[in-house]
Amino acid sequence: MGVLPASPQPLLRFPVSLRFASFRLKTASTRPKTAPSNGADGVLVAGCLEGGCHFVEGNLCAKRRVNYTRDLLVEIGLEKDRLRMVNISAAMARPLADHITDMVQTVRKLGPNPIKHKGSSKPESCS
Repeated sequence: MGVLPASPQPLLRFPVSLRFASFRLKTASTRPKTAPSNGADGVLVAGCLEGGCHFVEGNLCAKRRVNYTRDLLVEIGLEKDRLRMVNISAAMARPLADHITDMVQTVRKLGPNPIKHKGSSKPESCS
């Protein structure tokens, strides 16, 4: 189990079968799209609370991109539940840990990414 600091609880636990990746809005449209083809079994995008983002509309733009990408996943034969976006503030450690745990459980139910090449995190050659 991984841990997140929180107050008044010193530690929150969540599954460690995940990797954290941080990226800015400019690349948010490509990273969630390429993550499944790079071997990710699931992607959880966390954005600011709606109406509370200092990038003004950045979280709304990210939400539209995530929803569009979820539709693309269905078109290529993947479950849209492999990609999810949550709007959460930095002060909400417990709900974030709950979202992470729920996402890990969802991905476990879905099973491994069928696009992922066995024994490798790189996609199969298309040549």
